[in-house]
Amino acid sequence: MILTLLNAPKLNRLSIPSLTAHQKLYHGEQFLIQTVDKKLALTTHRVIQRRLPWTLHGSKYLMLEDITGWEIKTAGKPLYLGMSVFCALLVYFNNAFASLSGFFLMLYLMTRQRRIHIKATNTVMVVPLEVEEDRISSLIGMVRTAQQERVSYLKKMKKRSASVCN
Repeated sequence: MILTLLNAPKLNRLSIPSLTAHQKLYHGEQFLIQTVDKKLALTTHRVIQRRLPWTLHGSKYLMLEDITGWEIKTAGKPLYLGMSVFCALLVYFNNAFASLSGFFLMLYLMTRQRRIHIKATNTVMVVPLEVEEDRISSLIGMVRTAQQERVSYLKKMKKRSASVCN
């Protein structure tokens, strides 16, 4: 009996097979840029966001031709703000809730992060922004350029298929 080495899946710290954003690419699709942790990737066809392994949803992606716009918003955890308001209402019964309300308000302010909301026709992809301020414009510019190239490529393919059919 001959033993051969098989390609074993890479395991992360939790001994779960590592799901990378490059596992399933379309025909002719290539990477343009990818984050170091492989949670976000820009390809010639789409923007791919890999989710956490325990959510069991795999990757979320948007085709470049479907993107209608994007916004940069600052958002915090609404649970902390709600708890702060709830504790502020409880101050009527006991003054000790004032410090607890302030604690939850500080948690809300400390957990605020800037996020990029990439809008498509039917969905919105929320990407946490962990890049420097001067890199944001280059990231958006790169997505815009890839989107324009993809749309022009699709138009050329549509013209070719129309000319072949005639």
